[in-house]
Amino acid sequence: MLLFSIFFVSFSTLAFEVLLTRVFAIGQWNHLSFMVISIALFGFGASGTFLSLVEASKSRRWQHPASQTSLCVLLCLFSIAVILSFLSLNRMPLDYFSLPVEPLQSLYLLAAYSFLSLPFFISGLIISIGYTTAPERAGLVYFASMTGSALGAIAPVLVLPFLTEGKLIIISSAAALIPAILSALKSLTKNENLPGHPFLHSMVLTCSAGIIIFGIISLISTVEIIRVTPSPYKALGQILQFPETKIIETRTSVRGRIDRVKTPYVRFAPGLSLKYTRTLPGQHIIYRDGDSPLVLYDLKEKNDTDFTTFMLSYSGYFLTQHPERVLLIEQGGGSAVPTALASGAGQISIVQQNPYVAEMLRRQYELPVINRNPRAFLSQSTHRYDIIHVENWGASIPGAAALNQEYIFTIEAFVDYWKHLTATGTIIVSRKLLLPPSDSLRLWGTAYEALKRMAVNRPRDHLALLRNFDTFTLLISKKPVNDQSLIEFARHKNFDLVFLEGISRDMANKFHVFEKPYHFQKINQLAAAYESGRHNDFFSEYLLDVKPQSDRRPFPGRYLKWLKIQSLYKSMGSRFYALLMSGEIVVSLVFVEALFLAVCLLFIPLVLITRKKSKPTLSQITYFLGIGAGFMFIELYLIKGLILLVGDPFISFTLVVSAILIFSSLGGLWVHTKSVRNIRPALFTLIGVLILTAICLELLSVYLLRIPPVLRYFTALLLMLPAGFLMGMPFPLGMRYLLNSPVQRAYAWSVNGCASVLSAIVAAQAAISFGIPMIAGLAVLAYVVAFGAIKKR
Repeated sequence: MLLFSIFFVSFSTLAFEVLLTRVFAIGQWNHLSFMVISIALFGFGASGTFLSLVEASKSRRWQHPASQTSLCVLLCLFSIAVILSFLSLNRMPLDYFSLPVEPLQSLYLLAAYSFLSLPFFISGLIISIGYTTAPERAGLVYFASMTGSALGAIAPVLVLPFLTEGKLIIISSAAALIPAILSALKSLTKNENLPGHPFLHSMVLTCSAGIIIFGIISLISTVEIIRVTPSPYKALGQILQFPETKIIETRTSVRGRIDRVKTPYVRFAPGLSLKYTRTLPGQHIIYRDGDSPLVLYDLKEKNDTDFTTFMLSYSGYFLTQHPERVLLIEQGGGSAVPTALASGAGQISIVQQNPYVAEMLRRQYELPVINRNPRAFLSQSTHRYDIIHVENWGASIPGAAALNQEYIFTIEAFVDYWKHLTATGTIIVSRKLLLPPSDSLRLWGTAYEALKRMAVNRPRDHLALLRNFDTFTLLISKKPVNDQSLIEFARHKNFDLVFLEGISRDMANKFHVFEKPYHFQKINQLAAAYESGRHNDFFSEYLLDVKPQSDRRPFPGRYLKWLKIQSLYKSMGSRFYALLMSGEIVVSLVFVEALFLAVCLLFIPLVLITRKKSKPTLSQITYFLGIGAGFMFIELYLIKGLILLVGDPFISFTLVVSAILIFSSLGGLWVHTKSVRNIRPALFTLIGVLILTAICLELLSVYLLRIPPVLRYFTALLLMLPAGFLMGMPFPLGMRYLLNSPVQRAYAWSVNGCASVLSAIVAAQAAISFGIPMIAGLAVLAYVVAFGAIKKR
């Protein structure tokens, strides 16, 4: 029953973790969803610490931890903990953005962290019991745990289109009860009690029946307490506060929850000139995970698109008039569609990678919508366009998307756009205008770098940037922008020119007046730095990180510089609240918290374990720290590295986690009968394979984008197979041969969990600071440390 229980509890645990990530993405913010990993691994680490103390004390209350009695009770407790922790989080008034001004929020955050870690604590306890009580079957325990986890990662992907996150969490909690129910039914049919307590089978069946009944009620009816509601700070939470506003359509999948909202109070026209005085057409809104709104316009009459001719983004159509072919990369916003229609374009194609949003766009406008990853589509397309309009306005609150990977604003992406332009084509990018200048500086520099790669003579001649009070539009033209008509367009619509070759300072701050022409000054300083070859000095000295992003470091929403944080704090009016808007600050705070908890979990057993033979040695601790950190580093490297190929972080997460767990489970099964002599060769081979895997992924990514999706996924799986198989060997071999007692094995489980917690947070910071390949380097380093910790004997 032990392996059976480990399989099903692992299945439920991973399913709960994936769904909890979705709950955080909807109910809070995407940059908080990575906390789920730290919560899960903290629960695993705490279970190892608890079990090591129990084993060290030889408690009479836990004489048979692997007995049917213990396992049935733990499985019931796990299912109850999953449901209660989810309901607590869903109804708790947790508001991350109120932390600096409302001390009570700290207690809510602590409570949420504690409640959510409880199911993972119980799950980790069941798995660690398998390692401590049956070390000779460590390979089988590892195989059962990893295969169950892999299937648990896949299950939500298949079922989310039909059921909501809350309903699936209830169902996943019931799945863990299958071994307990079968065991209780077996005892009941044989007219005997489970060992340990009379009538225990009746208690198990009663508990299971209650959870199953609750799950059935959740399936056949709408239970409000399990509905995941978005944060009130997100755009959806704000719009729903207005009267006559309602959600008319909801679709769920692992890519995100899509809500279509009908309201009479939407007025979305970013960059609209104040000279426009007529009424805007009716609008509906599509929200992804409660934010990133995309507006659908009700264009009933031909002149319903006239408002777009007064928008900043129409300046690109003013440069390239009467375009024959237009490509819209629509990743949020929605104004690009009526703008293209107003231009009288001959053929308009829309690229939208979310299938549900693509379907809604197709129904609304009756235009061809390409449901593809934009970068993959461009890599395979041979068409050239007169206009390529990229629209993505980002999160509602600046800084909330600091950890989000976006591959449509990198240097390589701009090179792709440039290659697909006609001889007179134009690229249009409109974004929110920020102070201090940040996004406008970065995108201007990105465009300049892309044109340098294409060997364009004087890239600055091909760039123009206009703004109003809260929006800017960057134009990248295939021909030099020296047309005076653009100046007339800006003057007529009351727009300020920020960058255009030959304009003077007084033209940059004329209509929407700041204290100084900040954006004009900084972009022209950057242009001069590029001309003199000192652009790297400009980027290093500037207050914010505005260096152009590449596919290796695709975080366009990240601006924080740790060395400049004091200056940034002062520039924001000495308000700590403003700094908390950055996802990177969240990473650092969670790391400090996790480090403190990890030290406590690892230090307490060392103090309380009095028997010298049971105390783990430094080499044992180092070994399990190394393999725990290495496993998590390579898993996160692959997750982040494959987002470019699959186009979605949650799809990448599911693909990598399920594949690595399946492949590593096979590795664990293979070493089930192997001797201790296999540890060093396995680690040495793994280090070499990891290096080759990272090199292949970096070199092949561009080429993999050009092949069909099925072949791309298959190639990704083949790329992960050798490393995944070898990653499954060090842990079961170490559990079986490097440890001498149940106490040491329980403690090693805790060390492995704590190492994974810290490495998950370090990986996030390493990626946004140094680039995704740095995570692969950290993985190799961790396994080298583990290799060095093995004693030759």
